[in-house]
Amino acid sequence: MIVKLIAHTLIEKNGKYLLIKRSKIKRSLPNVYPSYWDIPGGSVEENELPREAALREAMEEVNQKIQIDRIIHEDSQFDSSKDTVFTRLVYAGRITEQRDIILDPEEHSDFVWVTSLKDLEGNLIVPYLTDIFADKSV
Repeated sequence: MIVKLIAHTLIEKNGKYLLIKRSKIKRSLPNVYPSYWDIPGGSVEENELPREAALREAMEEVNQKIQIDRIIHEDSQFDSSKDTVFTRLVYAGRITEQRDIILDPEEHSDFVWVTSLKDLEGNLIVPYLTDIFADKSV
């Protein structure tokens, strides 16, 4: 069995949260959760701490330098087709330097700042975001 660690950040600015829309195709392959709204994040690389991965992914995916405050969510799932356990850590973060948001079209097609998921009613949203926004600590 393989264990994969994933690190994400819910980025807050002036009471709003940055969400990014996953592309349909990622590097010529069908994307996981295509056209769903998500938050910046990805796999923790070898010899990298989850916090470092979250900072790197925020820069790679949305061109933002952030400060991480704390872990706000953790979940794990077993994918029997890949014989892999995926564990996700989600941090709360804040932008430390004002920059334009730049998306990699190979990964994401759009971004939006929201105060709650009600702002995206009728859109596809990755399942774990519902738990995060339902939590009173966000």
